[in-house]
Amino acid sequence: MTISSDRDHNPLGGRTERSEGRLPLSGVRIVDLSQIGAGPYGTSLLGDLGADVVKVEPLQGDSFRYVDSAFDHGESAYFFGVNRSKRSIALDLKSREGLEVLERLVRDADVFVVAFRPDAVKRMGIDYDTLRKINDRLIYCSITAFGESGPRADQPGMDILAQALSGMMGVTGEVGGGPVKVGVPIADFVGSFFVGFGVCAALRLRDQTGVGDKISINLLDGQVAAFANYITAYDKTRVPFRPQGGGHPQLVPYQPFLGSDDKHFILAVLNDKFWNKLVPMLDEYDDFRDPAYTTNTQRIENRDELCGRLQTIFSKHPAEYWLRKLEEAGVPCGPIHRLEDALEDPQVLANQAVTELTHPEYGTYKVPNNPIRFENAATGPWGYAPRLGEHTDEILGEVGYHENEIQALRDNGILAS
Repeated sequence: MTISSDRDHNPLGGRTERSEGRLPLSGVRIVDLSQIGAGPYGTSLLGDLGADVVKVEPLQGDSFRYVDSAFDHGESAYFFGVNRSKRSIALDLKSREGLEVLERLVRDADVFVVAFRPDAVKRMGIDYDTLRKINDRLIYCSITAFGESGPRADQPGMDILAQALSGMMGVTGEVGGGPVKVGVPIADFVGSFFVGFGVCAALRLRDQTGVGDKISINLLDGQVAAFANYITAYDKTRVPFRPQGGGHPQLVPYQPFLGSDDKHFILAVLNDKFWNKLVPMLDEYDDFRDPAYTTNTQRIENRDELCGRLQTIFSKHPAEYWLRKLEEAGVPCGPIHRLEDALEDPQVLANQAVTELTHPEYGTYKVPNNPIRFENAATGPWGYAPRLGEHTDEILGEVGYHENEIQALRDNGILAS
């Protein structure tokens, strides 16, 4: 499925070619000052759902335009991957005139997203208390690394530090090995999902109260929240969690195993019901009806012995053989893909989990589809990652600037196109 970048905007951000089935966030305008990962991807997802996202960049652009040169200098694949479904304006916010332009944008906005440290936001004069005086219906979304108060509040932060401080890296990696970062920037992207969740909830609250509110999201809290099934267990037992490689500290067997062809596969015995389906399948190879394996709690206690015996059996045949046997027995299982394999998986293709966007200069490129699907509304990515300042004139015209005023701002170095 290829999605063209061509679109028509009305002043509220609705896209006429998708308006037959009204989009969930049609009429919502978001002024987005975020950079790098969490904020940009979160606002992209909101743009997929119909919001008009105006990305306000510094004159040199979002710093992550330059993290690689896959498309061109200043046009990184990273940036393209997390900045779809939005428009760009390049603005000098260090100048009085630039701040005046931002205030004009905020006056007509529904949501303001910023991802600067708390001290920087106050210094720039774009904190919540200041902007709510301009627009009391504004929903202000602040994204930080560690929170807005506390000993780390004003320190620079990023995905890997949130993973490290939260304990995420402390439970990731091989048994007995050192800490390992999750392969994707999971703190950034969990944060982006909370941005979408929080903004939608705040819009609903505004429907009830008539006024906006402030949402505070930080990467560290997002990672701590991901320990929902660990924190209560640790509080109850005081047994610490340590890396289990591909396994799970609370479930056994629930991990990768290796076939005779040196290919890994997953066996996922989620509960005792699935264990009772697995045992008969294994009867021709070994006796696993030992009472010491009956319950998951007992299997955890005997993890090393049980999983060692299973691996000995699985070493007798290729991974594909075991996957067929496990599927026939009704036991959860699956291959372990590299990314290139996952992109060709029949289920991934059937889900249309990946889609294409068309850039006028660089052609088509693939991005993840929006995983939130509606039965009737035509949601999903609608446009390529914008070029720096591509929509400056268009956006400023929508908030009342005349051509001569826009040109004067450009001549004075306040705008870049």
